[in-house]
Amino acid sequence: MGENVLKKNTEKTRMLIKKVISTGFGHIFGANVINQVIAFVSNFIVIRVLSKSDYGIYSYAFNIYSFLAMANGFGMEPACLQVCSEKMQTEKNADRYLKFGMLAGSGFNVFLGMLIVLGALYLPLPLEGVNDILILFAALPLLYTFFNFIQTYFRYNMMNVEFSKCSVINTALILVASVAGAYLLQASGMILFRELAYVLSILCAIWIYRFPIKRIFRAAAITLEEKKDILKLSVISMLNTATGQLYYLVDVFLVGWIITDETIVASYKTATIIPNALLFIPAALVVYIYPFFSQRQGDKQWVKQKYFLLLKYFSIVNALISACLIVFAPVIIKIVFGSQYLDAVPAFRILSLSYFFTATFRKITGNLLVTQRKLQFNVWLGLGESVLNIISNWVLIHLMGAVGAAVTTLIICIITSAISVAYFVRYLNKEETE
Repeated sequence: MGENVLKKNTEKTRMLIKKVISTGFGHIFGANVINQVIAFVSNFIVIRVLSKSDYGIYSYAFNIYSFLAMANGFGMEPACLQVCSEKMQTEKNADRYLKFGMLAGSGFNVFLGMLIVLGALYLPLPLEGVNDILILFAALPLLYTFFNFIQTYFRYNMMNVEFSKCSVINTALILVASVAGAYLLQASGMILFRELAYVLSILCAIWIYRFPIKRIFRAAAITLEEKKDILKLSVISMLNTATGQLYYLVDVFLVGWIITDETIVASYKTATIIPNALLFIPAALVVYIYPFFSQRQGDKQWVKQKYFLLLKYFSIVNALISACLIVFAPVIIKIVFGSQYLDAVPAFRILSLSYFFTATFRKITGNLLVTQRKLQFNVWLGLGESVLNIISNWVLIHLMGAVGAAVTTLIICIITSAISVAYFVRYLNKEETE
């Protein structure tokens, strides 16, 4: 009896893996692994090329830029992904929506670039040299979002091979650009060369992988009602993205603001690199599953079944990852970043535990709520999370130093994970009984 059950479960697992690979997950996950290895190598080299002080200044400038970049494209990219994924099932004319999204999002990012310039010129920042670095980020929002719109096209058309190859090319170009820029012009060169890398990535997508830019911009305009629908979705998506990203930005900003020591900022930023980089794992999974769940919007039984299946297997993977990071933290920090960053070990261990909850529950559940158009819950949860994040960081950084920021991250990710899972399960069960 026991052997038959084991054989049955083994066969089900084997068939599940075979199906997942055959539908493109292998390309997406493989590309994400390559991307993270390349990005990690880039960080490894850059940290060793720049002095600890210079790296702290660059990290703080990038952190401030990231606050403005939370509004990238006015939320048009995720809105287009959702709408175009839905329209692929009902009409073969998603180009019209993508055209509107690209024009509106790009126009908004020109405005964002102007804000970055004004902020760099007139904002008094606590660390000397940050303003000079910040102004160089002005062109990045436009280039970054335009490339992501191209990737959105590949995603909703299920062109996983093209999506994966473009992603790897982009990351490889950023590696070469960042390292070359750091060697030649220090932090300034990293930013300028990275922007050049995005230009080359866009050209590769158009020329090599045949992104149909002419066809899209020749598509008919969408109606006023359709514009209202996608704008409503984009605003909610932007707020949802912003509150989610704020979770990862407030800590570094307040560490620099309260402690005003670029070396401590550098150490804390270093502690975040590996746990944050490993979030590519749930991100890759979301890239793969998003169109499937979006197309099954309304099929609550199917969504519930697949959701619990995801949590079952994914929790095991993430538990093993977190355990390895916590146990081998000193060795990892010393080998990867150098002995001068060993003071980052306590924060690194706490953030490695946070990874388990964020990757397993918060990221997956939050994105699946979006596929079911339950965006408002994510927005309200994100707003509450942001307020609690700021208050807790302010208090705990004063009490515990940079480690207080890591403790805040752990507390908040546990609370928000529990709330989002409880809401999603309640939503699915309620729909089934109606």
